[in-house]
Amino acid sequence: MKRLATIVWQSPAPTSVDERLAVYDDGTVWLVIRRPRELAGSIGSWFTRPAAVDLAALAAPGPAPIVFDVLRQHDSGAPASDELWSVAERVRAAAAEDPRAVATFGAAALEVVGPGRRSVALTVTGAGTDAVAFELDAARCTVQFSASGQAMAWVPLPELGSGFVTPDFEPLGGLRMRATVPPEAFGATAFEMAVPGGATTIAIQVAGWLIGALPDEPERGAFFTRTDEAPISA
Repeated sequence: MKRLATIVWQSPAPTSVDERLAVYDDGTVWLVIRRPRELAGSIGSWFTRPAAVDLAALAAPGPAPIVFDVLRQHDSGAPASDELWSVAERVRAAAAEDPRAVATFGAAALEVVGPGRRSVALTVTGAGTDAVAFELDAARCTVQFSASGQAMAWVPLPELGSGFVTPDFEPLGGLRMRATVPPEAFGATAFEMAVPGGATTIAIQVAGWLIGALPDEPERGAFFTRTDEAPISA
């Protein structure tokens, strides 16, 4: 399977979007999201078989990557065009309906374990037709506390005791080793931490490496996303 073209969506820091379409000669187009344009988005790979006219439009620029600035909605180098942008967005939307190997992260504030302290869970759910493979970079993960929609504090992720584990205590990995999360599988890893007084929600920024997202890219690439905000009950 030969790659014909690559369409990349990026943006400057702090958003630093990293999404791309890889166009192959078997008629498939793969979407890989390592840093989603949504604040709390999934990471992984999706794929689709677009109409011949759309496939031809995406392949026309050739093998050199075409880079779009998501914020400005135009290319940062020839020969991209408004038409190519429109086609790429249409194919991206179609691919996003067909997950191949996708991970969605979540956060939960669990029971009180001491004065001002709680147990917190970072969760992952797999989706698609294949297992998603990744590894956490715990040193780049952070926890956000908010109150009434306003951010209160960012703190480093406390040390994790293990990688993700299913409800049946099956290890899925993810910490200092590759996580392999099958479709529909659910895993969690828990830790304890101090919770600021008045905080009403918690979210976790999750960083790591996505592994083997494309058939011709077996190596890992850095990912970064955030969970939805989860309530902190009294």
